[in-house]
Amino acid sequence: AKDLGYSHSHGAELFDELATELAADALEITSSSARRLYNALAIGFRSELDSDNEDTVVSTLKEVHPLMSMPLTRRSENSNKLVASRVSLDRSTGICPVTGAQQRLIVLEPDQRKQLHNDLLDLSTEQFAKFAGKRGGDPGKAREQLQAFSDWLEQRKGEPFTAIVDGANVGYYMQSFDKGRFNYHQIKFMVDTLEERGENPLVVLPNKYQFYSFSSSKNVKQRLDQEEIDIMEGLKKRGKLYMVPPKCLDDFYWMLASVSDQTVPREGQDLSVSNDDPDGRIPGTRPMLVSNDQMRDHKLELLETRLFRRWYGCHIVNYNFTAFVMGESVAGNEIGFSSADFFSREIQGNQCVVNPVRGEETYWGGHAWHFPVSDWELDERFVIRIPVKKHQRGLQQTFVNC
Repeated sequence: AKDLGYSHSHGAELFDELATELAADALEITSSSARRLYNALAIGFRSELDSDNEDTVVSTLKEVHPLMSMPLTRRSENSNKLVASRVSLDRSTGICPVTGAQQRLIVLEPDQRKQLHNDLLDLSTEQFAKFAGKRGGDPGKAREQLQAFSDWLEQRKGEPFTAIVDGANVGYYMQSFDKGRFNYHQIKFMVDTLEERGENPLVVLPNKYQFYSFSSSKNVKQRLDQEEIDIMEGLKKRGKLYMVPPKCLDDFYWMLASVSDQTVPREGQDLSVSNDDPDGRIPGTRPMLVSNDQMRDHKLELLETRLFRRWYGCHIVNYNFTAFVMGESVAGNEIGFSSADFFSREIQGNQCVVNPVRGEETYWGGHAWHFPVSDWELDERFVIRIPVKKHQRGLQQTFVNC
């Protein structure tokens, strides 16, 4: 292995190097790859006897048929036991039931945010050309408009936006009972709630919703009443509403807003919110994007998959509330917020939870590698842990960069 450029020739350290390399190139593996890895470990650790000896690595792995379905493992294993198992992670914590390792939510690096920003500019040009078709129009205009929006976010004065609201998604939320009516009262409810929770929201809406009458999502003519008009004009006056230019897709605008550096208004401050925020704010990256959109639209397929997954996992915040009937709402109506993802759906290695015995010089540690599998359930992973004996003086919580 060292002849191939690796730092280690064998053991858990070599596997960490190989897995780190794989994590840089791929987001997930297939179930057949998981079985091949399982069998390779079963063969490689065949000499490790199944015993109660706590001073050696123990393996109970036995080769399986290449087509056999791998069963779920739910019980915790001793820290000196080799693990190669199919597990289901706790959706709210990301903790593995077998190794105790906790999955991380991997955020976009600054250069990745910039790449996503630029990709959206390119994609806006392509989509404008498809949308306009034979009706004509300059595709470059869409990029110019989106760039102008980006420049405005970067250079505007005032407090930075900490919550971007997908206005169309909120306005139509649970409105199928009313012929798909667009409801400005729900947008006001969202803005008011976010401000009460310490956020500075910006609502992004398609261009047609600035008019007093328009066709709703079900192609029904809708006319705003005076109260709805007042809500819209009030949001505009307060600088809380951005209307996307004609023929441009609002998706690109609220996505770009969520990765904007907002250089001037931010003034170098970190906008992210910790899990133990004393004011009870929604924890996570800022700006957050408030939307229930599942992002399955073909428009976004051209975005690099790793960037898109990381963006979605660390920026999207889902919501729920009781739908309005025109301007009426049930008493005590509240908005519930939840992160779209609590951990990233990509290959990652994290240090196992260890509890060294006081007075003993060594303990069993090592990294647990969790591999998303393309044809398994969303929260299921193939986990590999090769135990490593460590000295107590080296005890610290680490993870492998990937």
